[in-house]
Amino acid sequence: MPRLVVLATYDTEGRLWPHVRHQIETYAAAAEVVVVSAGGLRDEDRAWAQARAQVVERDNRGYDFASYRAGLDAAGDLARFDLVVLANDSFIGPVVPPEQIFEEMAGRGVDFWGLTRNQEMDDHVQSYFVGFTPAAVASEAFVAFWRDFEPLDDRAEVIVRYEVGLTRRLAEAGLTYDAYFVPRAYEHRRARARRSWMGVNITFDPDVDPHLLPATTAEWNLVRNIGNQPPNPCNTMADSVLDGGRLPIVKIETLRDDPYALDAEALLRHCEQAYPDEFSGVRAYLDETREARGRRLTKVVPLTAERRLDGRSLAYCAGYGTTAGPAAGLRPSNRFATGSLDGDNAPPAQIAALVGSAPEVLEVGCWTGEIGRRLGAQGCQVTGVERDEEAAAYAGRELADVVVADPLATPLTDLFAPGSFDVVVLAELLEYAPDPAAVLEDARGLLAPQGRIVVSTPNATHGSRRLAVLQGHWSTTPLPVDREPLRSFDRAGLMRLLADASLVATELRGTLADPLVSAFGVPQKTLPYAVAEWVRDQPDAMVETFQVAARPAVPGETVDAPELVPAVAPETVRLTDAHSEKAQLIRAERRAGRRLPERVAELEEQVRHLEEELARNPLRRAAGQLKRRAF
Repeated sequence: MPRLVVLATYDTEGRLWPHVRHQIETYAAAAEVVVVSAGGLRDEDRAWAQARAQVVERDNRGYDFASYRAGLDAAGDLARFDLVVLANDSFIGPVVPPEQIFEEMAGRGVDFWGLTRNQEMDDHVQSYFVGFTPAAVASEAFVAFWRDFEPLDDRAEVIVRYEVGLTRRLAEAGLTYDAYFVPRAYEHRRARARRSWMGVNITFDPDVDPHLLPATTAEWNLVRNIGNQPPNPCNTMADSVLDGGRLPIVKIETLRDDPYALDAEALLRHCEQAYPDEFSGVRAYLDETREARGRRLTKVVPLTAERRLDGRSLAYCAGYGTTAGPAAGLRPSNRFATGSLDGDNAPPAQIAALVGSAPEVLEVGCWTGEIGRRLGAQGCQVTGVERDEEAAAYAGRELADVVVADPLATPLTDLFAPGSFDVVVLAELLEYAPDPAAVLEDARGLLAPQGRIVVSTPNATHGSRRLAVLQGHWSTTPLPVDREPLRSFDRAGLMRLLADASLVATELRGTLADPLVSAFGVPQKTLPYAVAEWVRDQPDAMVETFQVAARPAVPGETVDAPELVPAVAPETVRLTDAHSEKAQLIRAERRAGRRLPERVAELEEQVRHLEEELARNPLRRAAGQLKRRAF
């Protein structure tokens, strides 16, 4: 059966720009295409499109949903398609073949889907690219949605009533949905940091863009509190397009306006290098339309290199802004969750608790010194080692000393004298080391008598990784904002690594996170409740990272591994969601089922006792006889 793609397009000059033409040609190779132009097309653009697709022109009213409705009507009998896709021209891409997207989503087994999901207003698939299976198209909810459709001229009302409303209406009818792009935990954290940054650091200049000034106090408060709203993945996670096209599009507003200060120029440059066909002509299109159609946003504080490196905006240090291209100058964006400088359930807090007030501390791979600042407040004298000169310069303002060197390439004993430190901190480092045991042995040589090594590393058996593997989501592509770890450790593996380096673990801590909100994102709609709950109940499945303190081993000694001390109570981070609620219901039903035979036996025993009592009581026996004679 064929597929259908309805493409809604609009241009003030009636032009089909190169990126839109590329979309039409790409869709036409995989489906029947209906191009719906709001406001009409120029003659040459109309002729070009008609050679590749059915073309519908309509008045510019009702936004994209009115175009979608017109395209569906023009397509005729939708039952002849095994997939119906509604898309608009608000993005560049997809940068992966549409067939790849179609096959992936067919394997998910859902009724309708989008490229991304958004939690703003309510959970919904975003309507710039959404697909519907025959079951969804034939449903009464889908038919009624378009039957009841009325063109609206208020964009906010269109979003609430139609974009959010479409998902809500179909979901309430029992149809399932999902999104092609599955964000990972670090992407969620970075997105929240970016949104918070925008809420704090953006304002509107009334002399430049008075039309953007909020009209009421309520609207102004909404703008100022934007950091508390769920992030829109299309904008806040736009650089994930460089991770092999996991997010297969880039929104035009991201490239034109850069509202989250992603360094849109660098993003565009590297997209042009990575996806030359899809981004051909995009730069010229932006240059010609930016002044007329762009939103000019005024930043309170420019996003300088220093601001990109400070503890609050560390998520912006993307590394793809170098002229050498995306493969050069890359560095880790943020080793820890955004905002993790506060709260006990975070690696820096647990590391600090293990270090205590040790006089001399070495932090290997100190980045901008986020841990060192905390340790300094505890009375420690902290020296750092960092390979990134820019990050090291920033850390040097807070730490006692910072040595610029790659700790994975230069032995620590070449940089410092033996016995120089009471504690050596190796935080989120060993998983990147070609020989982690050698790094530990090298660090051990720097310890003073009674000295310790403190290690922090992600848990390889965290539930999110288990679920990711079960559902086939596991990327080995190096990210443009992060190094790719070479290995990972479970609890037993970490203990073996320490033992191989002649170290004895004395304390073991762990930060906790529910498997569905951490590490590797997995689709939740199709996840069986039993699997989610089973994974949650497995040993260490709630432990996201380990923090361990270890001392040099005494020859011949035998020491038991320490018990893990969680940063917080597990029940405080375990989600109560549809999976756990259904599991609780099933468990209650099973308990009731197991109880039923016992209850039947109890009632039978009561009947037996009553019959015995009746047999022993002559008055009752006589009453029974009289009753039988009377009737």
